[in-house]
Amino acid sequence: MLKVIFALLPLLSILFMIFVLRKSSIFTGVVACIITTVIAVSPVFNTSIKILPEPIIKSILTTSVIVYILFFGILLFQLMEKSGAIDGIASSITTSTSDKVYQILILALGLSPLVEAVSGFGLAVIVIAPILIALGFSPIQSSLIALVSLCIIPWGTLAMGTIIGATLGNVPLNELGMGSALMCIPIYIYYAILVVYIGVGKKALLERLFSVIFIGFLLGSSVWLCNRFASVELAGLFGSLIVISSIFLIIKQRSKNTLDNNTEQNMQSSFIKNITPYLLLIILLFSSRMIVPFKDFLTNTFTLTIEKYNFQLAFLYSPGFFLIIVCIFTILFYRLKKLEIKDSIYSTIQKCWPVIVTTFLYVVVSEIMSEAKMIQLLSSVAARSFGEFYIFIAPLIGATGGFLTGSNTASNTMFIRLQTETALQIGMSPTLIACSQNVSSSLMTMVNPSRVALSCSVCKINNSENEIQKKVALVGLGTISIILIELLILYFFHD
Repeated sequence: MLKVIFALLPLLSILFMIFVLRKSSIFTGVVACIITTVIAVSPVFNTSIKILPEPIIKSILTTSVIVYILFFGILLFQLMEKSGAIDGIASSITTSTSDKVYQILILALGLSPLVEAVSGFGLAVIVIAPILIALGFSPIQSSLIALVSLCIIPWGTLAMGTIIGATLGNVPLNELGMGSALMCIPIYIYYAILVVYIGVGKKALLERLFSVIFIGFLLGSSVWLCNRFASVELAGLFGSLIVISSIFLIIKQRSKNTLDNNTEQNMQSSFIKNITPYLLLIILLFSSRMIVPFKDFLTNTFTLTIEKYNFQLAFLYSPGFFLIIVCIFTILFYRLKKLEIKDSIYSTIQKCWPVIVTTFLYVVVSEIMSEAKMIQLLSSVAARSFGEFYIFIAPLIGATGGFLTGSNTASNTMFIRLQTETALQIGMSPTLIACSQNVSSSLMTMVNPSRVALSCSVCKINNSENEIQKKVALVGLGTISIILIELLILYFFHD
């Protein structure tokens, strides 16, 4: 019992410092590293201090994969914002229709996932909330819709959190991607219904219920198809573009030709020009995953392999490499000036470094706990305590991590190894448990207080922050309920 209490202390200290003391993620990570190290070398676990450099080296290597993708993903967004492409995409969407339902759907399930897939950090809130207000929605409506629109986070910044989850949880990436996508389909339908209800009310929702459900299903199924047949990294970007394109087609079919042909052609031309970098990224990633000779060349050229730490990074196959190419293309295509490029790099560094440092610290905690056999101990106790019913505990653990850290990457780093180890102990599929961790962790980041504060700040309703927090918490509760129902169905189906 004493060992179990000490093994829990690193995780409990993280929860206590973030939730009770409201300390920063970096401060929390530093203190958690110190606490974990002290416990590991104490007589309770008696881990030799000589092996502690190994977890740190492993953490540096794991974090390097994140940096490679994250930095250039954020840089691409910053460059496109400087070029006016993001504003251009938003303008094309908002001027394409006056129908409030389609405006909400195209922004919340189209543009927001598009931005989040490449940039992360909840930047989609900053993009779509002001547009919603400009379209006539109240600040509170806009804040709530913007928060719910952060639905693509399992595939945000080209699925970085999912990739790290697969690596640390020792589950196949494609299986984790497909399982997470399948689990998200009912949730995306729920979110589609929810954002329309928030924006236009019950009566208008019921009148267009079939279309709303269809768009939610379309996003989820598109993401699943991309995970299944193309690339996990590409799924969020692909799904969002499918939704945007489909809604544009629906709008065109329903319209009474209110725009002349020249105006319509100019709008289409402008929209295509503004999303050209994203289209190029899709083509490059899709080719690298589907064309076998090209894939073999990329995976076997400039590959760093360190067998001692079970680490491999194919520099040319990683999404980071294609993001570099697209960033260079964006600079040339939009003819950005040196000052604009410099400002974009500076903004990227400002946004990246806190996440990188925080993630590194949480990976260190996870690696030291694994080295000291704390995770194995906790998983064994969890397996004995809950048995097969642990399947219903897993999403609650993931949700806690996502809520407290506001990051799927950080939450997966903290908990996914514990989750998959426990699954092995009880004879259940580690991939299923990893999927419930990944989805619950990702989607509960929208309830994180810092995300709520960001949304309220953008909408200039800081005095309504508590009200927004309570309402979005109810959204999170509904999300977890859907996940638990899905697991309940799988549990009985398994039996």
